[in-house]
Amino acid sequence: MQKIIIPLIGILILFLASPVWAGESLLKTLEKKGVISEEEYSYILADQLKENKSLLPKAIEGLSIGGAAFLDYSNGKENNGIEYNKFALTRGYINIKKDITPWLKARITPDVTQITDSGNSQRGDLELRMKYYYADFLLSDSGFFTDNVLRAGLSPIPWIDFLENINIYRMQGAMFQERFNNINSADLGISLIGNFGDKLSKDSQEAVGYSTPYSGKYGGYYIGIYNGSGYKAVEENSDKVIEGRITFRPMPNLLPGLQLSYFGLSGKGNKNTSPDWQTQAGLLSFQNKHIVFTGEYVEAKGNQNGDNEIDKKGYSVFGEFKIPAHNNAAVMARYDFWDQDIYTNNDEQSVIIGGFSYRLYANNIILAAYELRHYYDPSKMDDQKEQLIYQLSF
Repeated sequence: MQKIIIPLIGILILFLASPVWAGESLLKTLEKKGVISEEEYSYILADQLKENKSLLPKAIEGLSIGGAAFLDYSNGKENNGIEYNKFALTRGYINIKKDITPWLKARITPDVTQITDSGNSQRGDLELRMKYYYADFLLSDSGFFTDNVLRAGLSPIPWIDFLENINIYRMQGAMFQERFNNINSADLGISLIGNFGDKLSKDSQEAVGYSTPYSGKYGGYYIGIYNGSGYKAVEENSDKVIEGRITFRPMPNLLPGLQLSYFGLSGKGNKNTSPDWQTQAGLLSFQNKHIVFTGEYVEAKGNQNGDNEIDKKGYSVFGEFKIPAHNNAAVMARYDFWDQDIYTNNDEQSVIIGGFSYRLYANNIILAAYELRHYYDPSKMDDQKEQLIYQLSF
């Protein structure tokens, strides 16, 4: 039994502690524990180096495991006058990625959610639900269309993931359209993704000041067909939703951080009556090492839940400024406006968010923020809250 357990421990230590080729360390550990002899150690090492083979078990070759969590403290008051003061875990990702072959990859990402249904006996429990579970089939380049990928499964929709790679403050709250329940961030379906032209050069990416999977020199595309229910709801009809994003980078050499994006959606809301659901959105974004700016405008009919077929519109402006003397420190601000029925008065809402962030390391960030949600309906009070959030990332 000991001879079985020791190699397993050795493999686990190797996987957790060494991101580079570490077969020699594993063999040395096994040799020291007496699992293999010194002669066997030398022979296996020489043979593997000669053949240029990996010493990692096949199951963990090309495998990576990471995680992200939003640890949130909020103090505030809701529009019904109820006050709250609480700690919360608002996100708890476990990212598992696997390179299966040179043309096939997979991702599995469960996420933490808290049961809030008052009729559920497990109310308050934290449980895992699936956020992403998809396969990527890497396709050949076709002229101007490069880095083409066919994606199948439960995956990000074309719009939200793109925005979250520009506005990094998802830890504070949902993106604009998701906040007002027009769309959510993932769905079951099939997608085609790619870039226009080559990727931005290393110097250009450094000038932009961020690392992103959407790094086509002239922009890129992301189109797909989905259930339309999102990842958190049961599909209530047999209709499908077509969604797509197209992005242009007009001056990749002079201003690589400048992008113009369009997002369109057409389908049915998630009700058995199949109400119309349509969305068109435009986005202007710019970013470099010191500033980030986005401006988004949306016109919509209906929504994802299928609650109605009402015409809506809104806009959102976001900015971040990194403090020059302390590049890890930044101030951020955002303003959202949403008119949920353009033919009715006093149903509009606006959200003002401001905060200060400090990057501890890589994507490990602390954010202190204030949010005010104003209802134009005079019968409702404003929502207000102060937040302190730590984004844990590894």
